[in-house]
Amino acid sequence: MKTVLDVLNRTEAFFARRGIEKPKLEAQILLAELLGMDRLQLFLQFDRPLQEEELEALREPVQRRAAGEPMAYVIGKREFWSLDFQVGPGVLIPRPDTETLVEAALDLIAADEDPVYVADVCAGTGCVGIAIASERPGARVYATDCSDEALRFLRANVEAHDLQKRVAVLRGDLLAPIPTTRPVDVIVSNPPYIATAELAELEVARTEPALALDGGPDGLDVYRRLVPAAARRARRAVAVEIGADQGEAVAALFREVGLIDVIVKPDLAKRDRVVVGRCPEPPG
Repeated sequence: MKTVLDVLNRTEAFFARRGIEKPKLEAQILLAELLGMDRLQLFLQFDRPLQEEELEALREPVQRRAAGEPMAYVIGKREFWSLDFQVGPGVLIPRPDTETLVEAALDLIAADEDPVYVADVCAGTGCVGIAIASERPGARVYATDCSDEALRFLRANVEAHDLQKRVAVLRGDLLAPIPTTRPVDVIVSNPPYIATAELAELEVARTEPALALDGGPDGLDVYRRLVPAAARRARRAVAVEIGADQGEAVAALFREVGLIDVIVKPDLAKRDRVVVGRCPEPPG
């Protein structure tokens, strides 16, 4: 009978043959997840025999990962902001860089402010809006997306974090689904921003939805629509995630529509990642 260590070694070797970049680590993560334990527990149970039903349950996920499907899709979740988010084919996988957008939004909202209205545009899994809501109890979030696949995960994540009373899931393009009678203080977005020609060179484009990635010829198509609309609608500020080479161009779009105190914030790798602009005080 095969033990945990036997299966771990076989999976690692299989991943290595299939070109998985970190076969040992990925084998450990996958096996621990599928056996319902953390990696420390996995190490402590190397000699435990695996039952036939456990081995059978491992075969398909191992094959999927070896074929190049992202680990997050295989196990059905990804951690972001120390929270778990359900993911799967059809929705963009949350990435640590996007936590810079959450940090920028939290800087705009006082911890005791209640209520404050936030629009999370192109919400995908809802990771940004849900993270903000988890840190700011007074936040009321409108989470919008135009993808039916993404909306399925967005709704599931709102329910998983018990935020149905504070996060509204809305289907439609950018800000359009939010009734004009509803106030919006802060608008945040991680829109598609990769130039179309660059997508063919990226691994992410082979596995994750083009709708969440393709930003048009120069990557700025969505910003050109979103930024003017956001500047008209937001009462306080707008913050968007950007590609590392887009800070100057997106900041210029912010200034063109009258946003002030525009700054470009770097991520932990010191690459430009978020543009923030404040709304001017209304006259009088």
